[in-house]
Amino acid sequence: MQENSENTKENFIKNLIKAAKEEIKSISTTTVALVLVCAMVSVLALNLCATNAKINLLESEKAGLADKLTDTENKLNNNIEKLENSLNASQQESANKDGIIQNQQNEIQNNEAAQDKLIEDLKEQIGNLDLTKSAASRSDSEINSIKNSIAEMELTIRDALGYSDKAQILIDALYVKVDEFQDVLDRYPDFYPAEGSIGSPFGYRIDPINGETRFHTGVDIGYVEGSPIFAAGKGVVTFVGFHSGYGLYVIVDHGDGLETKYAHLSESLVKVGDKVGKGEYIAKMGATGRVTGPHLHFEVVLNDNFQNPADYIL
Repeated sequence: MQENSENTKENFIKNLIKAAKEEIKSISTTTVALVLVCAMVSVLALNLCATNAKINLLESEKAGLADKLTDTENKLNNNIEKLENSLNASQQESANKDGIIQNQQNEIQNNEAAQDKLIEDLKEQIGNLDLTKSAASRSDSEINSIKNSIAEMELTIRDALGYSDKAQILIDALYVKVDEFQDVLDRYPDFYPAEGSIGSPFGYRIDPINGETRFHTGVDIGYVEGSPIFAAGKGVVTFVGFHSGYGLYVIVDHGDGLETKYAHLSESLVKVGDKVGKGEYIAKMGATGRVTGPHLHFEVVLNDNFQNPADYIL
């Protein structure tokens, strides 16, 4: 009986201990749970603080961005206004330039019309130049006047047209006339072709051989036999030969019906067909033919009519 009581007491104590352990275990679990909850609350609090900080930062950045946006918008508006002003100014400038260009085009057209009129006038003036006729007169003042007129006309062309192709065409046409003028001057027998003294002039005279009055068709220039004789003008040799009166003589054709004759030669240095220049050495003085001594008989013939050589000499 006593043994059963002891067993019951022991079981009761065991049960108490077991219940105490269960309670302790329960309390520990709750404590851990509470700790975990506190930790989670702390984390949430920290996260909330961080979030609030980020929100504040974002709000600040948002305000900064808004300010920048406003500043940028103002700048853009200013730039747009400047661009519009610049565009308006450019359009006005373009309109002004268009007006200037139109005026210039009108002026160019007017100038071209005036230029064309001037060109036609100059062409007519050049075409009407008769320099050969003036050259034939052989007046020093007339020749100088012609040369001055040519120079002035060239200056007029250059002043009006500069160095353009049109100007060059006119000047080329002008100098064709100048070349013609110079050709006439070169062909014109304007100097005595030999050194010496005039023994017998052109016209009627007493013949030195028979004493009769006869017409002398040229001039006699007396000098040393063998002295040089020069072409009085540019031309072509059309005759070299002998004649009983002229002896050995040469004829040079200067064109336009004008010829010169060189007679009583001792030697000819040219042959028929030769082109001779003005002042070219063509023969030597002699005493061939009907003569009383060495001299040159010089004739000028125009359209088969004898001319006084003195009228041609400058």
